[in-house]
Amino acid sequence: MIQLLNSKLKIERVPALAPYVTLQKRHLSDTQYGSTLPINESAYHMLTKVDGKRSEASIAAELADLFQVDESVIARDFYQLMMGLNQHHLLSIHYQSPYRIVTACYQFFKQYQLKMKERFDCTGHSFLHILGTALLMVTRKIIFFWLLFMVMAGIAFVFIPDPSIAAIAIYFTIIYFGLITGTALHEAAHGYAHRKFAGRDGPQGFFASDMMSVKFVRPVLDPFQKKQIWITLLGPLVPGVIGAAGIIVTVLFLKENPISTGFFIFSITYFIQLLYLLPFMGDGKSIMKQLLLGGIGGQRS
Repeated sequence: MIQLLNSKLKIERVPALAPYVTLQKRHLSDTQYGSTLPINESAYHMLTKVDGKRSEASIAAELADLFQVDESVIARDFYQLMMGLNQHHLLSIHYQSPYRIVTACYQFFKQYQLKMKERFDCTGHSFLHILGTALLMVTRKIIFFWLLFMVMAGIAFVFIPDPSIAAIAIYFTIIYFGLITGTALHEAAHGYAHRKFAGRDGPQGFFASDMMSVKFVRPVLDPFQKKQIWITLLGPLVPGVIGAAGIIVTVLFLKENPISTGFFIFSITYFIQLLYLLPFMGDGKSIMKQLLLGGIGGQRS
């Protein structure tokens, strides 16, 4: 069914090397992550055809002619190469169609594809620039679900004009706004701290997302173990402390009313970022590894 729909809408996958990734004869070099990935000669010839303009199908046809092999075989090998590099954030996969609205929809919803990873360019060093990039990424990731809830709430209110439905929608919006800004602040703190410690000449790291998460991907600043711990710690600590302060202010100084309730809920969405410091969760697990195993953690936020 999906293949038939793709055929009718003329949807094609277009591979492109990720920003700051360059192709060499024997390896791919990623200057933002400060790493290289060895490749064989066949992979090199395949990747020379990747220019961000030609589709997967046209590249496969050209490669089949070049290697004198069955097109279905080379198409399978090229697809496996694409997806393998995508998992390492070295190659991006875009969708295109003659119909602009179809292209836009596919580009948006591809972020929810299983095992599909996206990489985002963020070269700034100022905190506001990094935070702005993180906000755009997180908003793009979860705004659809907020819109879906708002539509459902609107339909419910039309049939059952109960003020409680509007109140639920408002508080739901507050929760979503808190999750968006809190998560963005979390990842921006990782990114800003890393770039401060790495310096302008060091590997800068980058923002990336998969089906369920948004993260700042950063290389290990070996042998600076203490810096790695601080980079990992600051992510959840910054929004967590802000959230804790908001909760204290609400409880001690604000009178109970809808506005203070909304502020309290918003503060909780920030405060729960501290859960990531638990030793069995993301940042906490990474810190434990760094403390116990000598700095092997901290590669992923």
